Amino acid sequence: MHINSARLRELRTARQWSQEQLANLSGLNLRTIQRLESGAKISTESLRALAAVFEVPAESLLEGKPTPSQPAVEAMREGVRRGLEFTGTTPRADFWWFALAVVMVLAFAQLIAEATGPLPLQIASLIVLVPWLAACTRRLRDAGLSPWWQLISLAPVGGILVLLYLLTYPTKATEPTGATPG
Repeated sequence: MHINSARLRELRTARQWSQEQLANLSGLNLRTIQRLESGAKISTESLRALAAVFEVPAESLLEGKPTPSQPAVEAMREGVRRGLEFTGTTPRADFWWFALAVVMVLAFAQLIAEATGPLPLQIASLIVLVPWLAACTRRLRDAGLSPWWQLISLAPVGGILVLLYLLTYPTKATEPTGATPG
């Protein structure tokens, strides 16, 4: 983690504290304060100490903002929301986040099935089947391939591997309308 050295300096000077005073108040070494104001990395403990002294959230002292994991959760939610929709396309990253959600549901069902019998896994498999087919259809269409390629998964072992490979294709660029291939 890198501290926002300008913000740290600004907070210190706004209170008219010297670096020595800040070191005493925070319980940190003077040399640590000097390094932090030069833009060095900060430990979690030092970050908490400075945040407590300045009475600000610790995140406000860091450089930049941490990237939230919301896109992954949103992609999973969108995959479930569009579970019965076979039209349109699904970008590659969104598809794989949804695939992860499907795997997690099936793994959880497997854990329950080990304790209670095979019924929970069978029910979960049926529940995710149609959304999985819909997501694969949209993803293949996004890659510029026919959704009929899903039928290759009926071939034992190798068919599923081929389908998974096809699902990794990048999004196919579409030509603008009215453009003639040249």
